[in-house]
Amino acid sequence: MIVRRRIGDYNVLSRLGGGRYGVCYLALDKEGGRVVLKRFRNHRQGINPEKNYYEAVILSGLQHPAVPKLLGVLNVPQGYFFVLEHMNGITLEKWLFQKKKEFNDSEVFRIGAQLLEIISYLHRRSVSHGDISIANVLDDGRQVSLIDFGLARYMDGKKIDPKLDYSYVANLLLFLLYSSYHGKTGDVWYTELPLSESRKDFLMRMLGLKDSFCSTEEACRQFRSCFRPYAGL
Repeated sequence: MIVRRRIGDYNVLSRLGGGRYGVCYLALDKEGGRVVLKRFRNHRQGINPEKNYYEAVILSGLQHPAVPKLLGVLNVPQGYFFVLEHMNGITLEKWLFQKKKEFNDSEVFRIGAQLLEIISYLHRRSVSHGDISIANVLDDGRQVSLIDFGLARYMDGKKIDPKLDYSYVANLLLFLLYSSYHGKTGDVWYTELPLSESRKDFLMRMLGLKDSFCSTEEACRQFRSCFRPYAGL
């Protein structure tokens, strides 16, 4: 492994990616274990610094194998960093657009069921992730993980409620479903994709095109019922 630079007590191996609010690096701790260093962009801190701490507070209250643990914070000359548990896998975005992977029915079911279980866990703790996307879900071929809690907030039943996450999950599932679709495009998804009525109904309810689910547990049950492999396309 080539060490690119040193930040505090951590040896940085590579840049994992970045967005509007920060940049993430893969690094090694003193014992040689892998961690993620998340640095916040200085101008974003200046605009609204308290928003950076939502992620720390929320992650500190979560304990789930598919959610990264907050291991600590760094305030060093290079900037302000969160030290996060490194999760296995690569983003669904990379699977789709770099590796050109086509997800089959069993894989869509596995990823959807695991992701909805994570979301159900968060919602039971009154947390909305707020940014579920193919860039924020990792998959190692066996298990998915949900990362980047920078926009996560505690739900208040008004501005922030479970329906926000439902629509994100539905859009992610549509990305996976379209990965193996080779027909003509240009129409709406529910006429293009070869989906059963039960699967269309599930996605429409998640997207708010029909009456939404009463609970995340109800959404999980319907997903498992209609997306289980060989239950019909």
